[in-house]
Amino acid sequence: MGASEIDEATLEQQEQTFARAFQAGDIALARGLYHPEVVYRSPTVRLFDWPSRIEGLEKTLEFIQLTLANCPNTSYRAVEKACLPDGSSAFARIHFDWDRDRTRLRSNYVVLYRYRDGRILRQEIYYDPSGKPERLSRSADDSR
Repeated sequence: MGASEIDEATLEQQEQTFARAFQAGDIALARGLYHPEVVYRSPTVRLFDWPSRIEGLEKTLEFIQLTLANCPNTSYRAVEKACLPDGSSAFARIHFDWDRDRTRLRSNYVVLYRYRDGRILRQEIYYDPSGKPERLSRSADDSR
């Protein structure tokens, strides 16, 4: 990508790829977005007793897949996105919806991405871990 690692069009494509992977329940569909030396950080790791800093592509994908396995009928949507002017970082605010029992829940969080060689080198998730997910409605299965 040259001097700029990320631009608005590429960020949109990236977030659409994540949305497809999350809906399919298969983060491997987004493997190509990540740099092999990716570092992943999220408050969610505490729920699974994982380290606060996850290093490397395989461990990052393993952790995200663990999250997806525990969140049936996942929906991922970037509701706001922005690239920093130097093209080295981007932000996205995400609505992550899933079913628990007969209730549809939403987590609203922000992701900071940093890039190397046009791929995600660092992914940091920010949200209030003490907050409860928003209750949306009946589960996706119940609304069919």
